[in-house]
Amino acid sequence: MTRTLRIGYLPLTDAGLLFVAAAKGFDREEGLAFDLFTETSWANLRDKLAIGIYDAAHMLAPAVVASALGLEGFIAPMIGAVALGLDGNAISVAPPLAAGIRARLTGDAADPVATAGALAAIVAERREKDLPPLRFAHVFPFSIHHYQLRLWMRLGNVDAEGVRLTVTPPPLMGESLRGGYVNGFCVGEPWNSLARAAGDAEILHSCRVLISDCPEKVLAFRADSARAEEATPRAAARAIRRAALWGEREENAREFCGLIAEGLGSGVTPAMVAATLGKDGESAPWLRLDAAATALGGIQALWLYVLIAAHGQAAVSEQFSVRARNAFLGHDQALAPKAPAFFDGPFEEKTWRAILAALSSARR
Repeated sequence: MTRTLRIGYLPLTDAGLLFVAAAKGFDREEGLAFDLFTETSWANLRDKLAIGIYDAAHMLAPAVVASALGLEGFIAPMIGAVALGLDGNAISVAPPLAAGIRARLTGDAADPVATAGALAAIVAERREKDLPPLRFAHVFPFSIHHYQLRLWMRLGNVDAEGVRLTVTPPPLMGESLRGGYVNGFCVGEPWNSLARAAGDAEILHSCRVLISDCPEKVLAFRADSARAEEATPRAAARAIRRAALWGEREENAREFCGLIAEGLGSGVTPAMVAATLGKDGESAPWLRLDAAATALGGIQALWLYVLIAAHGQAAVSEQFSVRARNAFLGHDQALAPKAPAFFDGPFEEKTWRAILAALSSARR
């Protein structure tokens, strides 16, 4: 017997494995039928999952950890069943700001330390002239996008008073930049590529230069229902991994990118998806949708808790660290994130307090 699973998602490239699993029948082979519904904001997804309109949701990984910690805004704890990919964000800015950064660079434009330093110079100049603060958008308070923006700015010692951060849903990023409401943003694909194609933005960095192998989105369930009937999230996880394994095969690359582009719509082309995934033969991948990238584990949840706590959104306690580790259904092969600009090697459980202290001491 097939069980229908109502799944809400945002139109982002890292929802792609949901599209592929449904199109190729991997969901039905696991006894499920993915019924997919597009949404406009992470808050909508969070709330509709909480009240039962959706059985599962494409969800920000830090938001799942935040819900497990009982932080503000989450009326029902979630649990992550499977990662929907690793990485995938970029920092993009309006062309005038990009030109200003280039004019003040004292290093390689590919180096986030150099671009952050140039941004710091611009912010200082604007404060001297009594100009309004620059505005940057991210997608949600508990999001990797939020932390990546702050970590990038930290690299250049950007004056916190000279920048304002605001929350904007991913589909509205390009319009916000075009309308002059923000000067830059951090968002997942395809919204960087679409803004660039429209001439509204220049992409400064894939955020892999800040944190790599970082869990971005997960397929989330309400924690109470998932723990009561764990077979369902486990089956959904298997369907997602099968879609990823199918997409890894070279002979399927073209169809894989086409299915994702078709699911996204909004002018997204298979070529855009292929470039993001590094499947075009030219581009370095920004986003990982391979099978290894679907594994979730306690080490990833602990890293996300460290980011949440380092940015003042949660208390530091052993109890919270344990609760965070349990926010994801375990998978032994989960990859530990790496943040080369901030510490050597992959994140390790034994050093979490030291890394948290280091990040907290330099918080903007």
